[in-house]
Amino acid sequence: MDRSAVRLNPNPPHGGAGRRWPRRRAVIGAVVAALAMLVGLAVLVRHQPAVTRPEVSAGAEGSRAAGRMMSEASSLLAACERPGDWGSAFSEADLNAWLSIDLPRLAPGLLPSGWSSPAVRFLPRRVAASALVAWGPLSLRPWSVLHVTLRGDNLLEVDVERAGLGALPFPPGPVLERVARQARKAGIGTEIRVVDGRPRLLLQLPGRTGGTSPGGPEYHLEGLRLDAGELVLVGSTRMPKEKRR
Repeated sequence: MDRSAVRLNPNPPHGGAGRRWPRRRAVIGAVVAALAMLVGLAVLVRHQPAVTRPEVSAGAEGSRAAGRMMSEASSLLAACERPGDWGSAFSEADLNAWLSIDLPRLAPGLLPSGWSSPAVRFLPRRVAASALVAWGPLSLRPWSVLHVTLRGDNLLEVDVERAGLGALPFPPGPVLERVARQARKAGIGTEIRVVDGRPRLLLQLPGRTGGTSPGGPEYHLEGLRLDAGELVLVGSTRMPKEKRR
């Protein structure tokens, strides 16, 4: 046999392993791209803007801060049961210590199912809030910055300055609807109005608690101030005229 007649085919037939490799490479590329998108989405939806990140005390200092929060709240509730003026100042640091230490242990039912790690910041005329929400294998972080204004006796107005799901922007309407839904569960009257093209939520606080008789005390929130790191509430408790006689 003449070896000079033997030639290697420079263009092998398009079949077998030669044809399968480009397909495998395309599949591998698609899988890698999908995984990268999932990782990117997980990072985006867990992002927490700096405006919603408070400093939370831990250890012994955290326990003392949570205790101060409970003491201040208990004092305010006791003052509301007596006729006359009342007022209280709540610290952002104390509130977040209570949210991180006492809430999961003493009152986990206050949070919607699947929600955890709530955090609150008090800003001038605004409140910033965030939490973690379990959604399948992902943990989402919804957050919002809300303008809160006292419009009248026991009447609050809430306006969404901005909101998001991690790094993704979120429309104000669903945020206010969520707040309204939770408020109604607490016996608070709600109404959403559109003012200058923006939705705003009105919250009418009840003048009496659910267990108060018609002749019981009436509660009036008459002042609300939001400053950096602090919330101040002032008001009065009045007795009906027939009760005072």
